[in-house]
Amino acid sequence: MAQNKKVDVVTVGAGLVAGIMAYELTKAGLEVVSLEQGPWLTTEMDFTHDHDELRYNQRREMMVDLSRETWTWRPTPKERALPMRQYGSFNPHQGVGGAAVHWATQNWRFYPSDFEYFTHHVERYGLSKLPSGNRIRDWGVTYDELEPYYDKWEYDVGVSGKAGNIMGEQIEGGNVFEGPRAREYPLPSLTKSIVADKFTAATKDMGYHPFPQPSAILSEAYPDLAGNMRGACLYCGFCTRFGCEVAAKGNSLVVHMPAALATGKYEIRTNCYVYQIETDDTGKATGVYYIDSAGRSQFQEADIVIVSAFQLMNVRLLLLSRSPAHADGIGNDHGLVGTNYTYQLGGGGSTGLFAGERLNQFMGNGAMSALIHDFNADNFDHADLDFIGGGSISAGGGERNPVGSVGSVPGADGKTWGQSWKDSLRQNWDSVAGIGIQGESLPYDDQFVDLDPTYRDRFGFPLLRITFDWHENDYNLIRYLSPKMREILEQMGATNISTQEELTPYTIAPYQSTHTTGGAIMGTDPGNSVVNKYGQVWDTPNVFVVGASQFPQNPGMNPTGTVAALAYLASDGLVNHYVNDPDKIITTS
Repeated sequence: MAQNKKVDVVTVGAGLVAGIMAYELTKAGLEVVSLEQGPWLTTEMDFTHDHDELRYNQRREMMVDLSRETWTWRPTPKERALPMRQYGSFNPHQGVGGAAVHWATQNWRFYPSDFEYFTHHVERYGLSKLPSGNRIRDWGVTYDELEPYYDKWEYDVGVSGKAGNIMGEQIEGGNVFEGPRAREYPLPSLTKSIVADKFTAATKDMGYHPFPQPSAILSEAYPDLAGNMRGACLYCGFCTRFGCEVAAKGNSLVVHMPAALATGKYEIRTNCYVYQIETDDTGKATGVYYIDSAGRSQFQEADIVIVSAFQLMNVRLLLLSRSPAHADGIGNDHGLVGTNYTYQLGGGGSTGLFAGERLNQFMGNGAMSALIHDFNADNFDHADLDFIGGGSISAGGGERNPVGSVGSVPGADGKTWGQSWKDSLRQNWDSVAGIGIQGESLPYDDQFVDLDPTYRDRFGFPLLRITFDWHENDYNLIRYLSPKMREILEQMGATNISTQEELTPYTIAPYQSTHTTGGAIMGTDPGNSVVNKYGQVWDTPNVFVVGASQFPQNPGMNPTGTVAALAYLASDGLVNHYVNDPDKIITTS
């Protein structure tokens, strides 16, 4: 087995989290190596001519090859899990920069109450309000603690948006429900779409509080951390699942990694499959084993191991890393690895026809929408409702690609085939618009991830098994929110409105979101969590697991902004605390 020169830090994965942490750690003088299982694509070589919907949007070229690695799923613990053989529910990226290379860039800060979810809801509604069998937790970190790291992320990558609350002062035009921020967004909001303008006018008339989608896409040219200028968005219409041809999309590939590489202390190795974190007799991590592009097993020794891949992969690696010191895997001394698996509640949405109008939805990006958060989080009173939590309601994202959108235009008879449908498609393809919901997902005892006892990957390692389905709280939330979509579309002037009023049981087959969370959750002690607020593993202090796997539950917003903030927080903990007193749990207030 090949041995490599020992480094200060090895990261598993070279995605968003690894890029942020590599930048912060190399600035502090640490030597970092990132091991990435995918390729290294770049703006100049790979994204300048990538307007190929079949290749990237339909065939998922930048995603994990499911013939080589996949996941199994079952709705309940009583059933047998089967593998996902073609892309459906979520789309994990494979390659340098991670999923943020092709994300829709909807950039959020979670609400203050999201971080103290258990305490907030019990104090306001009582313990009996929480759903049966729940595993709801406080995060072990507050919004106020994370605010400086949210701010740093937004200014490092250049987030476009409109503040709604600066130091407690509500700002017209922004999200008036948001937690207080130190300053305005670094860039103005992106241009809203025609549909977003209609949605904004309608919801204002209805007494709601619409605002433009905050986005990690540049509305104006903006420098990266190495001093190179990145171009503003072209509104080309090829955004989600596509790399950006002008580097307008905020991610570590174009922002953090160039600066980290320029220090001479950062190395990225591609096509490296990490399969185990090695520990010594005392339980301390000594490095990682991986298989390189030639199929050779190698060992990378390091003082610190950062597990920073996709959420599902993070949890699987912890479970695979068994040893005499960690018989059930790293971080699993209390049996908590894999628990609190959550997703993102969607529902079927609502569509309507604006007959005779051209909405120009083929132009734009993934974040030109407008939203209301009047029914998100605990921004509305739940006392007389049969659920807790909420979700955002939005409309108006751009990039209506031809192949993926044809099924959304029904014929006069409601069918999506035949002559009636063809006639309607010719006339109304750019006249149909929709409204969507993105809701919270709460944790339960019967939803978790573990190692599958039957199915294995190409190297013979067990696949990760997902046990997950919706619960009554989810069904009731959608029953409450769905009619509001229809009401908004009616106010917008739409006809032929179709709304999915009921949530259907979860299945892994259709795409819903790539917002899988939990499995290595954060908290205040080893009895309620796998890691602390810095992502530091309680039972293996020189291992840090950073990313969406830390979330105890998933709020009604996209997770990426919070993932980034946690990466900055973890970097701060490493640089300013851990390296001065290594191999011990960081103890700060």
